[in-house]
Amino acid sequence: MPPSGKNTAMADWSSYFARMEGSPISIAVDLDLRDIAPMDEKPAAYTVAVALREPDEHGMTGEGEYRALAQIEEELAGTLEPQGIIEVGRVTGRGMRTFHYYGPRVEDIADLVSDVMNFHAEYKYRALAAEDPSWMIYTSYLYPDENQLAFANDMKALQALLDAGDDFEQVRPIEHTITFDDDQKRDVFARAMADHGYEIAVEEEPVFAVRCSKRDTIDPFKITEMRTALTTLAEEFGGFY
Repeated sequence: MPPSGKNTAMADWSSYFARMEGSPISIAVDLDLRDIAPMDEKPAAYTVAVALREPDEHGMTGEGEYRALAQIEEELAGTLEPQGIIEVGRVTGRGMRTFHYYGPRVEDIADLVSDVMNFHAEYKYRALAAEDPSWMIYTSYLYPDENQLAFANDMKALQALLDAGDDFEQVRPIEHTITFDDDQKRDVFARAMADHGYEIAVEEEPVFAVRCSKRDTIDPFKITEMRTALTTLAEEFGGFY
């Protein structure tokens, strides 16, 4: 989800899961910035790390704290954006939520953050600034790798279904498409997937493709596991998910 209250017309926020030193973390990131990063006019990286008051057993945000953190995020945006500072991502895990920004060099960043956090005295926080003209925090830490990006796109598609009122408990065909550079590879893969219980449809034009589907409810993690498995199988057969 994008930050609350922000102008996200040009943003493309999505989320994925990762691990840090063995602990689960959730990373939300504006994918749309990848094509324009780094921005020369925003060479400074800013971080606001907020300690969770009621983390769950995994160190993640509990349901009761979600709205308070969303309010902090919105107020930080309202204070920092007039300074040309934009939020590029946030990380949740290990008992923390960390907001990441880039912008011009601003000497009083601690005071600006304090103006917001003074209204949330129940939260402990740290505000940090660093030179990062190449946007390494964004490109090497926040931005997903190939598998994480696929997961993020899965989550974005499922969020769109939720926003449209979809009932994830309703059984429906879950379809995956794999393309090939020739019909022989396609047909071998199609036969293999049919043997695994998938309903199969093959296509000739504009590319050689196999559509594999199974009827099921929507479970985000099950769908991701299925996509990951099919991606691996497709590569073994010379195809592309």
